[in-house]
Amino acid sequence: MPIRNTLERWGSVAKFFHWAIVLLVVTQFFLALIAEGLPVGLQKLAVLARHKSVGITILVLATLRLLWRAANRTPEMPATMAVWEKTAARGAHALLYALLLAVPLAGWIMSSAKNFPVSWFGFFQLPDLVAPSETTFDIAHDAHEILAITLGVVATLHLLAALKHHFLNRDVVLKRMLPFARLPAVLAALLIMGPGAGEAFAAAPGTLAGSDTTGSLQFRFTQAGAATTGAFDKFTVTLMLAEDGTPTRLAVAIDASSLDTKDKDRDSALRTADLFDVKRFPQAHFAATRFKRIAHDRFEASGKLTIRDITREVTLPFTLTAHAGGNTPGSVIAGELAINRLDYGVGQGEWRSTEMVGNVVTVIWSVKLAPAP
Repeated sequence: MPIRNTLERWGSVAKFFHWAIVLLVVTQFFLALIAEGLPVGLQKLAVLARHKSVGITILVLATLRLLWRAANRTPEMPATMAVWEKTAARGAHALLYALLLAVPLAGWIMSSAKNFPVSWFGFFQLPDLVAPSETTFDIAHDAHEILAITLGVVATLHLLAALKHHFLNRDVVLKRMLPFARLPAVLAALLIMGPGAGEAFAAAPGTLAGSDTTGSLQFRFTQAGAATTGAFDKFTVTLMLAEDGTPTRLAVAIDASSLDTKDKDRDSALRTADLFDVKRFPQAHFAATRFKRIAHDRFEASGKLTIRDITREVTLPFTLTAHAGGNTPGSVIAGELAINRLDYGVGQGEWRSTEMVGNVVTVIWSVKLAPAP
């Protein structure tokens, strides 16, 4: 595959820029949808930070792509294309390039105006483009959303035009941009799918979900030498399965402020800065992508547990058993895990003492999972 473009097809550098930007733009829509559904807290801040970093990456790649395009010839359009089709294609490409630059720039201005400096994946900080200003933020926020929606619409039209060329016109417009010459057209369509792809992915049959409405999440600890129990009243569980039923991803999000030990004074103390500090860290979460089958229905999930501002690797044993409840067949996930609260900073000042409140906390859960909507 030639590095530079020819009159017949795109070179490997141009293809790299094209497909890298496509994948990053799709990622951006996913991150935006995820962030929109999260409450204000560390998890949302982390997702938005990634969203900004990916946006800066797109801005840089789009700029490099334009420079490379200016230094290279452009493959000729098929002679079978009408004049209006060629004009429309050039206009769509120019609009896509403009949007790829304008969308991240609007986001960068929006962050600067909100006094939220932008860093690139934490490696270095970018300069603010404008001074803090609520008025500028509102304008940039609206512009960012409108431009992003426009980018999604134009990209979808671009996809439909490419598929038309392949399946109806039967020319080489789509083939010459594929990363591999023999890549099937269906796979190409998946690679360049539009912003609506998130809904189709979420509805995959291998995704199960549950929450506090379908199960319980309790914790057990010792207080003054006596076993004491509590529960979290708000949480969600998402489990992804392979075709053979093996878990491939587990995500648990817990609303820390929903803790309930049936005593208002103790619950108030647990929510303070010396313990869970729910104002600063409203969510605890666990995420795993590595699994080991111990027996037919017993597994171990290796992942990261985050409580307060501390994340540690843990191995989570659990069982996954089938259930059939009415018209919504699914599974029940259950298990327990012992952790040390002090490892996660749950115990500052006088609460670091384990004389009255034990260090070991056992978490017990049982949740009915059903196919995700």
